[in-house]
Amino acid sequence: ITFPLLIIPIAFSIEDTEIGHKCLSSSKAFTSNYNQSRALVVIDLIFNNGSHDGFRKASYTWLDDPEEWAYGLALCRGDVSPDDCMTCVNNAAITLINTHCPDNRTAIIWRDYCFFKYSDVEFFGQIDTDNRLSSMNDKTWNLINSKEAAINWLGSLTQTAVQSPKFFASGPTSLNDYEGCVTLYGVVQCTRDLSADDCKTCLDLAVTDISKCCALKEGARVVYGSCNVRYETYNFLTN
Repeated sequence: ITFPLLIIPIAFSIEDTEIGHKCLSSSKAFTSNYNQSRALVVIDLIFNNGSHDGFRKASYTWLDDPEEWAYGLALCRGDVSPDDCMTCVNNAAITLINTHCPDNRTAIIWRDYCFFKYSDVEFFGQIDTDNRLSSMNDKTWNLINSKEAAINWLGSLTQTAVQSPKFFASGPTSLNDYEGCVTLYGVVQCTRDLSADDCKTCLDLAVTDISKCCALKEGARVVYGSCNVRYETYNFLTN
């Protein structure tokens, strides 16, 4: 039996673009049994993610082979609808497996609306900051004295997120100094396999990261394998 990977036709949204991906090495060779285990994980995550409030983890092994377990996790941004969540996870999985990393036993992909990761090693409940990407707007704002206020605002969103069932928080803030004012829109989010303490640890690291790389830019994000932080000068949220 072979499971098709192209489960649903790819339908990309203008707002939902790929941020980046990583194909990671493994100590084991890629096998047909692992490929089938991975396919079972993909099917589960695509069709069940939306019904689980935008987060789902799954693990399977083909023909009960103890050496060929596959573990997967999908997380959709907290404001995304169930339909858009399902579409994003589908697009992410298909692109990752059919195009980017077809023969890798571990891989990860980030999109605007969702995040998808699979591995041959169980990673549930573990903070993952090793897998990291950052991006930023080319423009630098003039509110130099507001950098600290922006970082404090992201820290406040972090406190809200770790107290939320979805480990998600979003919202605007206005920054002012003698050179003018600007409204920022931000999102912070963790995968829900983490504890609240680990979510805060992950987000604190991401906020520190963004403060070092990008805090004077008009928009930036840092994405890890278990949490992400983003802010923009325009409202990118869906609701």
